[in-house]
Amino acid sequence: MTTENEKSKSFNLKEFLTGVKAEMKRVVWPTRKELSSYTVVVFIAVIFVCALIWICDTVFARALEIILR
Repeated sequence: MTTENEKSKSFNLKEFLTGVKAEMKRVVWPTRKELSSYTVVVFIAVIFVCALIWICDTVFARALEIILR
């Protein structure tokens, strides 16, 4: 026999999907212009981080090469 506490913890797919549908109605989606600008910002950030990692990798590789000589 299940207790009241166990019933409230059980997963109900119908309630879950109803909640998802309600939440999706509240979402404020970005406009095409906002999406484009956000995408550009992300690409610039990715390029910056990649360059930073490449520089650090090169410096550490050279330092290790000098140490191991």
